[in-house]
Amino acid sequence: MKNDGSSQGPGQPSRPKTARPKPRGRRRRGAGELDAWAEEIYAAPQDKPTADEGEAQVIVSTRLRKPKVHLMAPATAGYVDLRAYMGRWYEIARLPYFTQRRCMKDVHADYVLGDDGMVYVTNRCTHQDGTIGTAKGVARVVDRSTNARLEISFRTLYGVHVLWDDYWIIGVGADYEYALVGQPTRKRGWVLSRDRSPSEQQVEAWLAEFADKGFPADELLRTRQDPGADATTSEPAAAPAD
Repeated sequence: MKNDGSSQGPGQPSRPKTARPKPRGRRRRGAGELDAWAEEIYAAPQDKPTADEGEAQVIVSTRLRKPKVHLMAPATAGYVDLRAYMGRWYEIARLPYFTQRRCMKDVHADYVLGDDGMVYVTNRCTHQDGTIGTAKGVARVVDRSTNARLEISFRTLYGVHVLWDDYWIIGVGADYEYALVGQPTRKRGWVLSRDRSPSEQQVEAWLAEFADKGFPADELLRTRQDPGADATTSEPAAAPAD
């Protein structure tokens, strides 16, 4: 009988059997790892309506990614008192960025700290045609030892906030009279002030501090702030009540 190699014939040395490699499956994560992987879900209270809407606002955010690692990131403020940081801030200067391309003047932001720990943000500015642009978002603290590193989102998908951006408080005044806000990449940056029209000496000092942190202070655009513009904008929205 012809031996086609499919069976072992007389006098043919035996072949050692080799074990087939077992398919490698995914390792199941333990409960602790899952908690670290998807670590945050926030829900604002639903039993009372917000100040701006007739129905309750639900804020839900999830984090399903590994923590970012930033090389050569700028140092942030040592500690930020969030309650002192809340209120109205006027934009004095900013690095140009497409999301604010329509803002011609009177850029300001109102921050409200909710009982749920979220920061409710309302940004406003005046467009070229005189209309008022408004953007509302939420921010969350990611470094509770300093409160200087936050993430902010202005976009939602099916009620869930997505596209979180870094919001780092690089510097802040002793009396919270000014704040330097930026991102670890140094591609975005803002100089904020409680005063709509601070002195030029103050602005130069703030820009110099920004430059010391590695930001391109010479590329910041000055923001036009018209006196009396607050009368044309509405009051900041309150955070959801308990």
